[in-house]
Amino acid sequence: MNILFLRTDFFGPLNTGGSFSHIGGFLDGLQELGHTVALTASAQTFPADKYKFYHIPYSSLFTNFPEIPSIAYNRILERTLPDIICSEKPDFIYQRHSEFIHSTTKIAHQTELPLILEANNSEWWWKRNWAHLFFDKILRRSEETQFHNADAIMVVSEVLKQDLVRLFGLDEAKIHVNPNGVDIARFTDSIDSPAFYRSLTAELQARWNGKILCGFVGTFGEWHGVEVLARAVSHAVRENPALHFMLIGDGKLRGNVEKILADDGVSDSVTLLGTVKHDSVPSYLSLCEILLSPHTENTDGTTFFGSPTKLFEYMGMGKAIVASSVGQIRDIIHDGINGVLVEQRDERALAGVICRLAGDLEQSRKLGKAARLDAVNTYSWKHNAQRAIDVYHSIKK
Repeated sequence: MNILFLRTDFFGPLNTGGSFSHIGGFLDGLQELGHTVALTASAQTFPADKYKFYHIPYSSLFTNFPEIPSIAYNRILERTLPDIICSEKPDFIYQRHSEFIHSTTKIAHQTELPLILEANNSEWWWKRNWAHLFFDKILRRSEETQFHNADAIMVVSEVLKQDLVRLFGLDEAKIHVNPNGVDIARFTDSIDSPAFYRSLTAELQARWNGKILCGFVGTFGEWHGVEVLARAVSHAVRENPALHFMLIGDGKLRGNVEKILADDGVSDSVTLLGTVKHDSVPSYLSLCEILLSPHTENTDGTTFFGSPTKLFEYMGMGKAIVASSVGQIRDIIHDGINGVLVEQRDERALAGVICRLAGDLEQSRKLGKAARLDAVNTYSWKHNAQRAIDVYHSIKK
């Protein structure tokens, strides 16, 4: 089939982060299944020969007030998309939902094409609770229009599905849960980790020599649980001094993390690598025995609605995983089978599980092998893309 993928948000010069990994993985999955993909976006983010690309730029006016360009982008899409559709003749349109964009449902109806909308949250709810929102009513009406008129909606978790039903009165039958995925060829248990270790600086080799490495990847944001992890370090290394923690990523809580580690006197037991190129992340993770996903519920008390890409990447690595029992995570990680679950925000419990796994590496590796098998059989990007294709067939019946 021919699929037209629309990325409609304004992301400027950025080309890293979870959304880029998700989009690239999904498009790769479609191509692996034998489908043809054309991509539209406000900037080019992939190699020119990877996908057929149509550049639909945002207006250069009012860019310091991003809600206005987002609203205006509807008119830009109305002028440009029909010609692209005429040229590409797609079987359906797949759009990654973004704030204030609602004209794509009108365009899909006019061109008699199904529109599948991938919604990773309600932008209206998110901005109301966690950001600044000026045009509240406009964004609310925009999402109501988009959600009610799309032929199907893909969400990453059952929690998010129920949130959309509650917030917008949507029919549950049109919302389909599609967890995130992993590139199982890149995040794999077959990386030559000794060779990568030899390529590291002498300082890192000396710091990590003889240690049992525990890895974390993520934005240092509230729901990633990175402060909980920092507080767990002192408990863990007190019981097992051979443990060392490798934290990949950065964000607004990094200063808090550094202070916690310094106050607890365990800064030497942690390496803060900062932001690492995504291509290098699997090699770093391959050096670890245990991988950590200490997510927490949302800061406003609502249930964690995400589907952490890093969780599936951990699974692909074939390593023992320790994860918080929140949201979708407790549905993906089966305690004692393909990982271990702990209560959120409990640094002592987190440290205890880490020490238990570090003391039984044979059991840790069994958990990792089971996680890898689940990634290969259920959570590759090919499986993720196939679930979207299955939804298309269901709405065409």
